[in-house]
This record gives sequence, structure tokens and C-alpha cells, in this order.
Amino acid sequence: PAAFPRASSPGAQHEDSSPAPGPGPAAAPASADRPSPAATMDAMGEDTLNEDIGKLRNAWVAESTCPDIRPFDEDLFADVSEQIQNQQAFIDKTVTETDEAFTASLYQMEIDRVKFSLARYLRTRLLKVESQVLHILASPEQKAKLSPAELDYAEKYERLVKEHFTHCVLDELPEPFRKFGEADDAGDALRPNQDTYVFCRIKEDLGEVQLDHTMDSRTPLNAGDLQVLRYLPIQALVENDEVVLI
Repeated sequence: PAAFPRASSPGAQHEDSSPAPGPGPAAAPASADRPSPAATMDAMGEDTLNEDIGKLRNAWVAESTCPDIRPFDEDLFADVSEQIQNQQAFIDKTVTETDEAFTASLYQMEIDRVKFSLARYLRTRLLKVESQVLHILASPEQKAKLSPAELDYAEKYERLVKEHFTHCVLDELPEPFRKFGEADDAGDALRPNQDTYVFCRIKEDLGEVQLDHTMDSRTPLNAGDLQVLRYLPIQALVENDEVVLI
């Protein structure tokens, strides 16, 4: 009968008699001749996109808090839109490749966030256009702040609102009361409340600024200060980018 193998002593060193594994065939890198999505996205200007996203967020915050319609940033809109199109085209080609599908899906989530931020900025402006449409169209200065598409939307929206109120209400009133936004004081009645208080950050030292026209007191505005001020006295400072709405 075959003898049982002899147990090695506790102090003995066990030697493995199995042959050492050979080097075997070298695995080829998954993307030896093609850059990774991350490298390609960087080459396509991801740093520039990140900078533009910060500017886009600031533009949305300012638009949300400012009583007036803010000037449309055509350059920022064009830059973000172009970056979205370029990176979306690259992701659409990469997502079909199995080895890069997961990475591409992460970039797709980021691009979707950028699209949402851009749509949020445009939606905020359109809501303000609708609420101030008569005031904006009555002022050449306010109309100049709109993009061509926004101006076209405002004119069509104003026409639809006028037709609706004329058909539902004004046609039933005596002739002297059938005016729609044509009264002498209509501009003042429809003007946004510029005396509302806004949160703002001072970008540079402005010295002592008079914020109340009814008093002689002046308020020091220093760089980095966070203030809650009436919008009308600081309107020029906001337009000159010396004060940022937050």
C-alpha cells in the first residue's frame, strides 16, 4: 500500500515543486494607438469649458436676483454651445466602444449638467421677459439687452397677450378704456421695482458711496464686502462689473 506523505516539521521550509509560470503573451493596451476620453476631452478645451461654466453660473445668479433684464452674453452663449456640440459628438462616437463606454457615460452626465445650466439661464431670462414684456418693448435701451431670438419671442408674446386681453376683456369695455399698455403712466406702472434689496459682493475698493439720495450719509464699499443694498443706487456699479449680484 502507498504510504501517506510525511508531514514536514514545523521548522522546515516548504518548497513548491510546481513550475514557475512563464512570462506568457503580453497583453496589448486597450488604447495603445488612441488617446483616452479624458485626454481627448482635455485637448478639446475642457479647461475652457470649466471656466465658461463658472461664468454661466454667475450670469444665471445675476439674472435671477436683478430686477431688470440683464444684457445677453452672446459670446458666453456661443462658447458654451460650441463646446457642448464638440464634446457631445466625441462622446457619441466613444460610447459605442465597450472598453470606453463607462468613461463616456460619466462625461455624458457632465455634458447633461452643462446643458441644464444653459437651459436654466435662458429659461430665467424668458420668464423675466414675459413678466416685463411691455416695459422692455417700450424702451429701446431694454430691447437692446435681448438677443435676436429673445426679441422675436417678446414681440410675439406681447401680440398674443394683447389679442387675448382684447378679446376677453377690452372689447366689452367702453371705447375710452380699450387701450392696452398705452396709458401715459403705463411705463411707470409696468417698470420693475428697482428699489428692491439685493445681495451683492464688492469686487474692488469703491470708497464711500452715497446709497440714499434722501440723506447725506455715505457708505464705504471695500473689496470683498458682502452687502444687502437697494438695487437702484448700485445699478451703475453692477453694469460696470464693480459689484456682483449673488
